[in-house]
Amino acid sequence: MKVIEVEGRTSEDATKKALAELGIKDASKVSVEVIDHGKSGIFGFGVSRPAKVRIYYNESNEDIGDKVREMINELFKKMELEGGVKDIKEGENKVYVELESKTGSGLIIGKKGKTLEALQFMVNLMINNLTGSEKKIILDIESYRDKREKALKKMSREMAQKVIKTGRPLTLEPMNPFERRLIHLTLQNDKRVTTKSEGQGIYRKIKIFPVNNRK
Repeated sequence: MKVIEVEGRTSEDATKKALAELGIKDASKVSVEVIDHGKSGIFGFGVSRPAKVRIYYNESNEDIGDKVREMINELFKKMELEGGVKDIKEGENKVYVELESKTGSGLIIGKKGKTLEALQFMVNLMINNLTGSEKKIILDIESYRDKREKALKKMSREMAQKVIKTGRPLTLEPMNPFERRLIHLTLQNDKRVTTKSEGQGIYRKIKIFPVNNRK
């Protein structure tokens, strides 16, 4: 927990100055202690004694959108990629970052999204080390994640139908934790099949079994 003290014409004015100085837009992210309400001059004109407030805040509560933008744009330069951040939406627990590229999205996405995932992992690690923020940073470009999600759901249903028809289990391609969870959730209500993650590391495989042959 960090603390700063700021003076102003009124306690409200001092609080606004403090938030602006910290770069925090949401006052609910800080705790305000009024040290002195101040005193107006004679007949309300001027200020004979300024108001003073003490602001308690965590660095991790600061808006980190600007830091994310600067970091990604710098990474793009070092990677010699034309483009950068198109838009940022910062929520309470997540920061959604829409990227853009003049040379197309393929190079940034990579095969089955692995380049995008690696870039996202790197940005999360660097921002966490820099700010202490625990917000999850989600990178996307040209709605890739939504398209990938729809494609995985469709593929998992088709593979489940194949398993049901043949009575034999099928192993899917290696996937990251988010994608594996998506497959499990998509098929969890299909009582004819069951799913299990196999292997080690981040990119594990999902195996789909018919309910009467889980081996």
